This record gives sequence, structure tokens and C-alpha cells, in this order.
Amino acid sequence: MTAHEPLTDLGQLDLRFVRRGDSTVLDRRIFSWPYVIARTFALAEDLPHQRTVILQTAGGAIHGGDTLRQRLQLDAGAAAELLTQGAGAVHRAHPGETTRETIELAVADGAWLDYLPQPRILFPDAALVQRLDIDLAPSAIAFVADAFTLHDPLGAERFFRSLQSNITVRRDGEPVFIDRADIAGMPRHFAHHSCHGSLLILAPRDPSILEGWALELSAALQAQEGLYAAASLLPAGIGIGLRFAATELRHLRGATDLARQVVRRRLL
Repeated sequence: MTAHEPLTDLGQLDLRFVRRGDSTVLDRRIFSWPYVIARTFALAEDLPHQRTVILQTAGGAIHGGDTLRQRLQLDAGAAAELLTQGAGAVHRAHPGETTRETIELAVADGAWLDYLPQPRILFPDAALVQRLDIDLAPSAIAFVADAFTLHDPLGAERFFRSLQSNITVRRDGEPVFIDRADIAGMPRHFAHHSCHGSLLILAPRDPSILEGWALELSAALQAQEGLYAAASLLPAGIGIGLRFAATELRHLRGATDLARQVVRRRLL
């Protein structure tokens, strides 16, 4: 995989992880407002060379008109996990304004990425445009979570204005999976399922193996409280996609953790 040039624009995040011996090292760490990055942690006993980074935001929220961009690059054999400090608020945007977030993930051969940010909290009249672009080498593995929940401080069931999401998975630079969503507010009869999310388990395998994992995940998730979930095969044998709708954020988080651990055990 060709290494990307580091980003230089303000208000962006650019991290690169490389494998050195028995460990993964954060080789490039470029960040500016609102992002804050501290040290890495070795938390994964089942994957000793994986390093965890907790991404913090100084502002704690994003507003209408804000534009954010992240890029994570994992070189061959590296293993990294990105977490966030907590759920991030997306506040209202004035008419004609949007909040934009672009995330680029590049995972080389033999690398392993857990990209697990906390859900976005969409406040009334929020307008979020989100793009997630994943460049996955043939033998790379990635768990990529994306979720949002609703919140009205007045308890008046006011909803966000719009949510546009575009997720693309590429192999050798060619798109193999594209998922687009364009939601204008939330229908009121869905309000009791206020938490929604997805988990991409990108682990290229024979379709028969992936189908068995998907059936196992579906059965495990059906038993979870406050949750509606489904698992399905992704095209070109690149992995499994899961969708969640939950009554509370804790149910959504629990489902994501459960699905990830079930497949992680199979892979390791």
C-alpha cells in the first residue's frame, strides 16, 4: 500500500501506526483543535502487539458549519484500536448549514484495526454529513463501528434535521462495498428505538465461513434486551455487516461489544 502524505490542514487528525518487532508504534501523530491525543496503551491480552489510542476532543461537541477530518493509516502487520472519550454531541445547524465529518482508514496487509468511536448524539435540528472511506488490503482485518442516538434536552421529541452517511470499502483502490443513507429526521413511531448503529467486520474469508459467523451472531443478538439487530454477508467475501436499533445506548454498546468479541475469538 502506498503511504499517504501527512495532512497539514488545521482542525484535522492524521495518525500512522507501524509494526516494530513485537510491538506497534504510533509513528506519525499530527493533530490540532479540536483533537487531543495522549500516549498509547497495551490493553489487548489476546493481541499483545495491539496499541490503543483514546481520541479526545477539546470542545466535546461539533456545531453547524464545523468541518472535521480524520485519517488513520496502519502499515503492514500493525495492530491498533481507536476509542473516543465518550459520545460526541452534534448541535443544531442554522438553515443552509451542515456539520461535516470525513474519516479515512487505510489498513495494510496483515494489519488489524479496531475503530470503535462512541455514538454521535444528534440534538434537535442537527444536520450531519458523514463520509467514511476504508482502504482494506486483502489480508487486513478491521472492525469499524458507526452509531448515533437522539437527544432533546426539552423532552419534546424534537429530532435532528438530516443525517447523510456514505461508507465505502475499497480493496486495492477499487470500491467493493458502498453503503449510503440519507435520513431527514426520524419518524415519530421509531422514537422508542432512539439508538441506531452498524458494525462492519471486515475479515475476508470463504463465504461459507462468514455465513456461519453471521448465523451465530444473529442468534446471540436475538437474546439481547432492548435490541433489534441483523447480520448479513458483505459482497466479495470481505466480511459481515451488522445493523442495530436499540431502546437505550447501553443496549447498543452491549451488542457491538458482543458481536466484536464473538468474531474476535474466531479470528484469534
